[in-house]
Amino acid sequence: MTGLTSRHPLNLYYHGGEYVKICGSQDGYFPDFGHHLAGEMGGVWLHPIKLLDGFWLKVTDLDRGISVWARADAFASEPWGGRFEYDHWLGHIPVSIERSQFAPEREKGFAANYRVHANAGQPVRLRLELLVRTDLRPVWFSEQAGVVDGERDVPVEIADRQVLVKDQDHSWFVRVGTDLPGTAVEADPELYGPEFTAGAGCGISFAAEVELQAGETFDFRLFAAGSYTSQEECDRSYEQISRRHKALLAEKQALYREIAERASLEIEGEPGLNEAFAWAKWNNQWLVQTVDGLGRGLTAGGPTYPWWFGCDSTYALQGVLAIGDPGLARDTLDLLLKKSEETNGNGRVVHEITTLGAVANPGNTQETAHYIAFVWELFQWTGDEALLRRHYDYCLKGIEWLLGEMDPDGDLFPSGYGIIEIAGLNMELIDSAVYTAQALRAMAAMSEFLGEHERSAKYGELAERAVEAVNRVFWCEAEGLYADAVAPREMVVAKRETMVSLAEKHGVAGYGEYMDQILRDTAGQEGDVAWLLNKNWVIVTPMEAGIADPDKAAKALETMRSDVFVGEYGTYLSGILQQGTMTISTGVHTVAEAENGHPDEALELLRRMLRTFSAVLPGSFSEMSPDYGCVVQAWTLYALAVPVVRGLFGVRPQAHQRVLRLNPQLPAAWQERECKLSGLNIAGARFDIVFKPESGGKGRMVTVRNDERWRVVLELNRERLESDEPWIEWEVSGE
Repeated sequence: MTGLTSRHPLNLYYHGGEYVKICGSQDGYFPDFGHHLAGEMGGVWLHPIKLLDGFWLKVTDLDRGISVWARADAFASEPWGGRFEYDHWLGHIPVSIERSQFAPEREKGFAANYRVHANAGQPVRLRLELLVRTDLRPVWFSEQAGVVDGERDVPVEIADRQVLVKDQDHSWFVRVGTDLPGTAVEADPELYGPEFTAGAGCGISFAAEVELQAGETFDFRLFAAGSYTSQEECDRSYEQISRRHKALLAEKQALYREIAERASLEIEGEPGLNEAFAWAKWNNQWLVQTVDGLGRGLTAGGPTYPWWFGCDSTYALQGVLAIGDPGLARDTLDLLLKKSEETNGNGRVVHEITTLGAVANPGNTQETAHYIAFVWELFQWTGDEALLRRHYDYCLKGIEWLLGEMDPDGDLFPSGYGIIEIAGLNMELIDSAVYTAQALRAMAAMSEFLGEHERSAKYGELAERAVEAVNRVFWCEAEGLYADAVAPREMVVAKRETMVSLAEKHGVAGYGEYMDQILRDTAGQEGDVAWLLNKNWVIVTPMEAGIADPDKAAKALETMRSDVFVGEYGTYLSGILQQGTMTISTGVHTVAEAENGHPDEALELLRRMLRTFSAVLPGSFSEMSPDYGCVVQAWTLYALAVPVVRGLFGVRPQAHQRVLRLNPQLPAAWQERECKLSGLNIAGARFDIVFKPESGGKGRMVTVRNDERWRVVLELNRERLESDEPWIEWEVSGE
């Protein structure tokens, strides 16, 4: 018999405000898990420090002599937080409980509300105990930056149903309190609840006895707030949350309604896509992190990567622009620039920044090129000349670093690691080469706009050469694919054992034979050779970036539609290994199909990805499809929003010229359906775009709300129409 294995034994949740993040399991508990900080990635975090390992509720029926630590039967994910329902797991205690919790967007703490309902036809006497474990400690990689956790957490104040705890060696504070009646309060490092959590924390217990009549409901709350700088700040935050929690929740709910109204998608007959699109926008807000004195930006994923990355940002922020949050895109890019200047200074863009401000990796080759290309895209969506000038000087350094230090042979293919961080894959990689060509095009456009015509001409000529070189050198005609990498044969021979052992470690059979065969096939070849080492998903980037020759693009995309590359949930990370799928691999492939005029194929990939929606966390896509890794991942927004907004609706802004270009390409399944994209925010201007079939199915009505009177240019069915009216209606004939 064959057993079945779950790769995600803990169904986690992740939510919070811009300061505080809360992560536990959907049964209401807080198990130790995680690998960056072993066993410490969950709980309650006020980055760059952790506040709590968790909190639990013990319920004792004083008349029946039953006592249980409450475990939830159901979890409901809300955009603003979460709700837990307790019933069956309370045993024979005749009550039901609902717990709801949220972290205010701009306060350094959270509130949890408990509602206890007496179910039986008689009174019930209960003892309720809230148990909290603190764990004041710094984020991962802090020791390398010289910040070491104190030996223990010390309770320094116990009064008025509140306990203040301080890290022994740092000005890190957390204040925990409740409006549960009574005076029973205890604080002790040896005090634990139902889970024995690791760390040098302190247990806090609040207990009370209550009597409920049949059908009566009793509410009480838990409050917590912290600070990584002072007790005064901690106390101010606690006062705000405990006093204004209802108002703060209302403010947060209003924010999430406003997010829903921005770039609101309504495709007739596509309820799953519409719902997932709305949730992806909310998921994005969960991942925004502010750290005072450091900055604000979009983190990569929760709970495993709750800090900032170069490559994750330059993908995810394209989706952030598409959903109309240019401020977040600016803030994140400014943070990347600041840390790259501090750490490198030579144009190289950092890979990984912890919330302490420590740089764990100074940067892979691909992300410098991708950053440069994104600076120009951000300018097209915002028209922000000050931002463009702020980043332009570092882009100049970045392109020189790519084509200088990282390209000693001068072939316009920088070497080093790309987005696929596999040991040994530090060659001239396809994604680095493609994004360098794209970056050169961006540099030509930036320089031209800024009046540096000589530089613009130089970069334009280099871009043409780079595009031609990618199509000539990386193309593998026999396979109908672009190669993973270009390298001399002797380099691949030297890396064979490392790559084979890695494949064997992951249980992949036959990879050694595959490597031996491609080495035999290239015997005697001199100089650079194009290699399909893993058939990694990044071989689709020439099509995604729009630099592939049309005939090669058509052939490569046709090849990549096979089951070698595409599985049940989307595009494999590797066509050779076929062991994993991510929303980013599927997303880039989807963008490539849309960019090259294949809307039906793009929609098919989107639908495969939609199969993973809510697989672990209701309302979210996991990092690894369908159900493991981070329960929410930033670049999923790229995978959903960019193909839909930029690809299928054809939104191409030129904000600095107040021009909106629309080049829609609707899938066949949508031809007879109404397709709406409302509240699209581009540089502060709002657009509502509707495509609606005319009666009889012989044409299409296109309407655009254009309050700011931009010039809107529509290209559809070989017609080109222009208008700057505030309300535009066009009838476009069928093909």
